[in-house]
Amino acid sequence: MKKVEYTISLTDVDKVRIEFAQNRGKILKFVVQYHALAENRWRVIMRIDNCHGFPHQHIYHLHAKKYRVPLDVNNNVAFTQAKTYIIRDFRKIKENFLFSK
Repeated sequence: MKKVEYTISLTDVDKVRIEFAQNRGKILKFVVQYHALAENRWRVIMRIDNCHGFPHQHIYHLHAKKYRVPLDVNNNVAFTQAKTYIIRDFRKIKENFLFSK
């Protein structure tokens, strides 16, 4: 089993942490987590993982409760889509985090 961890800096105040374990090209476990500096603290803005046995998305809000949404795809698809979505739309995701009530 191969384990990989790395961080992508999107801006000086936006980062994506990526961790995964794979075996023969299949993703076994993964985490794609978007962190940003908001109100002078580093905060988790969004997390997509399979740590509870199935792919799901954690959606956080600064002034509202967080949500967990199951994803109806396999680990490989969820991992690939998570990276693409967060990197492409991080500004919109952060705006939703800051201004949702």
